[in-house]
Amino acid sequence: MNPEVERLCDELHQYIDLGPGENPAAMRAALSAVRIMRASASWDYPIGLLIEVEVQLARWFSSENTAAPDQVHDHRENLLAHLARIEDAWDRPSA
Repeated sequence: MNPEVERLCDELHQYIDLGPGENPAAMRAALSAVRIMRASASWDYPIGLLIEVEVQLARWFSSENTAAPDQVHDHRENLLAHLARIEDAWDRPSA
């Protein structure tokens, strides 16, 4: 695992913990972390996961996020699961 990716994923965990709901500063910082990772990703799978995380973060930090508490929990868990997959899939498997 790339130490920078690990650090950025930890940072994203912290931003996710600040939501849900409107938080422009956290959203900007979280999207910045995602974009840094996208720029350094070496293959398509983690890039696809990061694109999905961007979409989920937009919903997470939306002022219109009025989901029921159980839906909020599910959304948070989905975000965290994507981050775990990114960490696990960062390095391209050797053939």
